[in-house]
Amino acid sequence: MTPRRTWTGAAAAAALVVSIGLVVVGGGGDAVAVAGDHGEGDGLNRYVVALAGTDAVTAAAQALPPAAVPPTPPGPDVPEVPTGVADHTAVLPVPADAGREPAPVVPGRSQGTGAVDLARLGTAVGLLGSDGRTAHVDGRSYYVVGDGAVDVTPGASGEVVPAPAEPRPAPASPAPASPAPASPAPASPAPATTAAAPTTAAGRSTAAPASTDPSAPTGAPEPARTPVDPGVLAALEARPGVASAQVLHDNRVLVATSLDLTGVAALPEVLEAEPSVTGTVFAEDPMYAPYGWNLRNTGSNAYGQQARAGADVDAPTGWAVAQGQDTVVAVVDTGFDTDHPDLVGALWTNPAEACGSVDTDGNGKAGDCHGWNFYANNADLDNGTMGSHGVGVSGAVAARRDNGHGTAGVAPRAQIMPLVVGGGSSVDINAAIAAFRYAADHGADVINASFGGAFGGATLAAMQSAVDYATSKGTLVVAAAGNDSGDRDTNVFYPASLTNPGVITVGSSTATDTASTFSAYGRTSVDLFAPGELVLTTHDDGGYRLVSGTSIAAPHVAAAAALYRSIDPGLTVAELKARILADAERLPAFTTRSVTGGRLTVGRLAGPSADDVEYTFSGMVAEAGTVEPRVELASTAGAGTYAVTFGLAMRHEGQVWAVADEDVTLDGTTLTTDDAGQVTFDLGSKPFLGTSTLTPSLTLGAGEFALTAHVLKDGRPLTRPHAAPLVVAPPRVPATPAPTTPPAPGATPAPGTTPAPGGGQPAPGGATPRPTAPGATPAPAPSTPPVGGPAPAPAGPRPTPGATSTATPRPVPTSAPAPGTSPAPRATPRPSSAPPTGPTPAPGATATPRPAPSASSSPTPGPAQPTVPAPGSDAKHYDAVGAFQVTRISPVHVSTAGGTTVTVSGTALEAGVSVRIGATRVADVLSSSATAVVFRAPAALAGTYDVTLFKNGRSSVLSQALVYGDGAGPQPGGGTTPAPGSGPSPAPSTPAPAPTSPPGGGTPAPGVTPTPAGPTPTPTRRGPNGERLVHNDSLAALAGLWATDCSAGCRGVQV
Repeated sequence: MTPRRTWTGAAAAAALVVSIGLVVVGGGGDAVAVAGDHGEGDGLNRYVVALAGTDAVTAAAQALPPAAVPPTPPGPDVPEVPTGVADHTAVLPVPADAGREPAPVVPGRSQGTGAVDLARLGTAVGLLGSDGRTAHVDGRSYYVVGDGAVDVTPGASGEVVPAPAEPRPAPASPAPASPAPASPAPASPAPATTAAAPTTAAGRSTAAPASTDPSAPTGAPEPARTPVDPGVLAALEARPGVASAQVLHDNRVLVATSLDLTGVAALPEVLEAEPSVTGTVFAEDPMYAPYGWNLRNTGSNAYGQQARAGADVDAPTGWAVAQGQDTVVAVVDTGFDTDHPDLVGALWTNPAEACGSVDTDGNGKAGDCHGWNFYANNADLDNGTMGSHGVGVSGAVAARRDNGHGTAGVAPRAQIMPLVVGGGSSVDINAAIAAFRYAADHGADVINASFGGAFGGATLAAMQSAVDYATSKGTLVVAAAGNDSGDRDTNVFYPASLTNPGVITVGSSTATDTASTFSAYGRTSVDLFAPGELVLTTHDDGGYRLVSGTSIAAPHVAAAAALYRSIDPGLTVAELKARILADAERLPAFTTRSVTGGRLTVGRLAGPSADDVEYTFSGMVAEAGTVEPRVELASTAGAGTYAVTFGLAMRHEGQVWAVADEDVTLDGTTLTTDDAGQVTFDLGSKPFLGTSTLTPSLTLGAGEFALTAHVLKDGRPLTRPHAAPLVVAPPRVPATPAPTTPPAPGATPAPGTTPAPGGGQPAPGGATPRPTAPGATPAPAPSTPPVGGPAPAPAGPRPTPGATSTATPRPVPTSAPAPGTSPAPRATPRPSSAPPTGPTPAPGATATPRPAPSASSSPTPGPAQPTVPAPGSDAKHYDAVGAFQVTRISPVHVSTAGGTTVTVSGTALEAGVSVRIGATRVADVLSSSATAVVFRAPAALAGTYDVTLFKNGRSSVLSQALVYGDGAGPQPGGGTTPAPGSGPSPAPSTPAPAPTSPPGGGTPAPGVTPTPAGPTPTPTRRGPNGERLVHNDSLAALAGLWATDCSAGCRGVQV
């Protein structure tokens, strides 16, 4: 990855443009510059080519040796072909024949012909322009532009002649389907007439704009092409000067190369070539309060412009309902920043492919574990130094909230799928079309397209087809309207001017709710406006910039779509679009300039009748046995049929699992949780929801559980689920009198004390020790387990401090029944292919539980002393490592698939710490405080990795800290080897846990269900009390839930 500029360098660069606005925040010296030009792309030319078959390549190579391939240098009669974008506009003119039927593909070299005179081809480009293509007819080669052509066969005259008639190819034999089957191309826009154009229900025109569009596709689509021969593609990529070649959906190939058009057309593998279409991008926490006018406008927090309070998207109101959980936004742009502190945790992970060089999912893109770079045809998502525009767009969507860094995106818990289709200030339209299809195939909820250009013909038809394909997959497309101040009703620019029903086009608004002077508009073509003037967002140097443009307005709407989908994943594209447009805030300044006459708001996210639902949890600390938490609902939602979904989760071995097959009873109805740990109860028809208290009843053993609640009205959720910790302690056990041992002869008890059972010394202070069960080893009396702390080990019943209880204990599963009691029915694990988790005590031994930590205990500053890991624990201990004084990491063994929740403890940690695994993988930090950082491990290949915690130049490096394997858990032998000097090994009498499966096979670990051959099933295991635990990625967000104090009731946390 290209080294990043340091913040010092960035600040120096900003000082050179102080006249356009350098802002200094507070006294800390953090500087934010107004974003300028995003720079040029990679300097390569891009062409769309059709490839020959293997036989034709052999024949052509004999006629034109590879040594003759490099292009002819420009001379007096051979103008240089343009190679890039220098002025933020498309360098290629619209083809003169853009509105005509595209010429059909011809066999050409498949007939053994195709020699080209390079000098004549260069002259032909000078005569006819650079927007032509090569064609091969009747043994001769032509350079064709519109109705004209030049014969470039060796020995030809080189004069301009009428374009030759090109026969259509013979029908090809059936071939495998292309990677992403195209939907039928939409009908061509209707010709302009003097009558009013028909409109959709939303008022948007479905006819072509009046005749200012020179490029509307009016002919038939391109004929079907034979699938690309992999050998020919590989030979093309190996040619000198060819950087990459990737197959498009229509079996043509997008080539990135230093060669010009003459050189590409002369390659033996190429039948015909034409320039690809280029478009341009639209862009002219601590910083939330002083700069976040777009999220919440106070009237005084908009830099460089006047402001009016309330002229914003009302993000805080929307965040109370949803924050983009479980949604994916595909940012089709110039790049991402994988280690930007405000984007840590935002990167999408492809569930079907791990990072590396293996194409696991078979889509031809090896290592597309987080997205794909269509510009370079590789997995580099940062795109070197050319990705700043895409980084800014990504931050506007999903910069993380409440993480101690910068600002927040409109959907701060959404995932970003970076799809790189350009660099600097330009994008390749054909790469963008391929990215649209990739996003749809990989489950994106919405695509953001902050770019555009004027083009037509086959390229426009392909874009329309790709958008229709995305709509069919449930993916909405959001497009920036453009920064030319133009009327999109009459001045088309794509994709903004697409009339597909699955597109929302967005203009830019100011901090006073007016249209930005640079913003395009259109009463029938621009759907709504969103903040787009001097908006603070992320930059690719790890800092921030103030950005203006419809490029930054569009991602506000894309993020809003993620919020709506987060609440109701079942919304269709049409329903999603309708909700966003219907909820827009109507304002006079936009009435004649957009379809809705409004500006985006997410303040109505819950719907006009819902007014959100408030959840209040109580009874969330209980004793094992029958547990009856209470959930109070309060809402002004109106008449409808209501239901509530409860979810049950459990934190076990460092991960949060769904608890399946548990009975839940509500008002006499008993249901059993599914594999998601959920049950849904019908609450019946109500004139309004009002206030009601629900008391679900469950039977649970000791452990750290989570209860979620989720209200639905008429089958649609009103909010995201809310969760609260449910801490279940072991049961209290009544005292059992123990035999009294007479004191030794001559021994006199101290005044006021009672001899300890068995002749031991009495407890200091005159306290009478609690009797223990016969044969049991006395254990220190634990304090009451603190809320938010680790659950007491469920190894067996333990005495409870305080007065002796005479109540009969509730039957709960324990490792051994209390003396004089019968085991509860669920003490025996449910049938499973795996035994329950946990070591079995040796015959005659009684487990001695460790005392729970005191609620008032806290780490002691200074170097931590090495400690001995608990027997069977999966942790490593350190002696105050690095700047953050790290003392512990647990668990050590994590899954190669990612998703394991890991906790790092230390004495000098702080909020905002980032975590890196190995050299490049960034972990998703779920919570951070002065004593602990909780993160979700990213996917990685099997092996041992360093873990680095870093912030503001300070770091702690934990060498060889995480071990990735096919299954999480300690390695054979029990636990993890302590760090050198950490103390003696556990005593031999301590029972060691059974080993996990060693690489290459073996016996599975207790509590782990063996994985059969074939498709990988959802991981499951047995909990400490016999629960069936099911892996669920969405529950990883609950990792920090148990830090919430709900002992006296709480509102819960939005999931």
